[in-house]
Amino acid sequence: MAFQELILASDATRIGQDARQLAKQAKRGELVRVRRGTYARSAYWAELNERQRHGLQAAALVNTTRTPPIFNFQTAALLWGLGVVGVPKHLCTVTSDPSGGRSKHGIRRRFGAGDSGVTQLGAFRVTDKIRTTIELAASLNFAEALAIVDSSRRNQRWGDALEVDDWNKHKPWGPPSGLDELTGAVSALTNQSRKRRAGMILELSTDKSESVGESMSRAQMILLNFPVPSLQGSFTLKTGRTARTDFWWPELDLVGEFDGYGKYRRKELRGNQTIQQAVMAEKARENGLRALGLTVVRWDWSDMMNPRAFTRILNDGGLRSLRVA
Repeated sequence: MAFQELILASDATRIGQDARQLAKQAKRGELVRVRRGTYARSAYWAELNERQRHGLQAAALVNTTRTPPIFNFQTAALLWGLGVVGVPKHLCTVTSDPSGGRSKHGIRRRFGAGDSGVTQLGAFRVTDKIRTTIELAASLNFAEALAIVDSSRRNQRWGDALEVDDWNKHKPWGPPSGLDELTGAVSALTNQSRKRRAGMILELSTDKSESVGESMSRAQMILLNFPVPSLQGSFTLKTGRTARTDFWWPELDLVGEFDGYGKYRRKELRGNQTIQQAVMAEKARENGLRALGLTVVRWDWSDMMNPRAFTRILNDGGLRSLRVA
């Protein structure tokens, strides 16, 4: 996060300028008020996505408080690059106040330890990866919690072309969270219902899910009681190329694919292909799978979030729910 992009009213005062001029510039649309006493150029703000704006708000808080805040829950998860669905409306922070403190001015405070399970990511103090993962597993809804834990466990290359305090990470930062570490963090929870919930999520999690959409899709399959698929199946096409699939039910020769728009829009996933070329290559890959005698069903985010639509797609592929009608 570019701290130099923040304009602080305290800096203007320190060098003898009238800080009220910043408010006037904001009123004219030249600046955007990030937090009280902090501004950014309107043109710069317009270039940021929601995650980056959340990060700039976090940077503003760091620069305007005497005691550096400790970020937790979704705010910490965003900085870790975990599978957060959406962007929180408030900055999530830890407080030592047993009552939880007062949540106001865009900050949500939760009671928690500030001397253990805390680390530094760039300029930000955050709950560490294990603590962040388990705290969210114990509190989010089932699908979102599973996406968090899956991403935390994911074993992949990390840190490429990313800065530690980049709020727009598309993959988790740091080594994958180990099952033993996560299990230990679950055991340390004192609330029994939260412990059971986090333990269940951990038991159903996997290190093979490669995106939030895949994890959310698998969560919906579990909720709808469909047979559990194999993940990341590998097939040799007649062209000699290898095709990997998101989901595979070998007993039905059925392949399931989650269509996330990110793989077409994000250049790092397309390589040197244009969007049109990426779409055509995906179509050729699907035809190659069908030529092997496989049935291929696809769904996007809106399909997956609609239980009836998702059920219909899986039924069309030959899958039947184990739930009693």
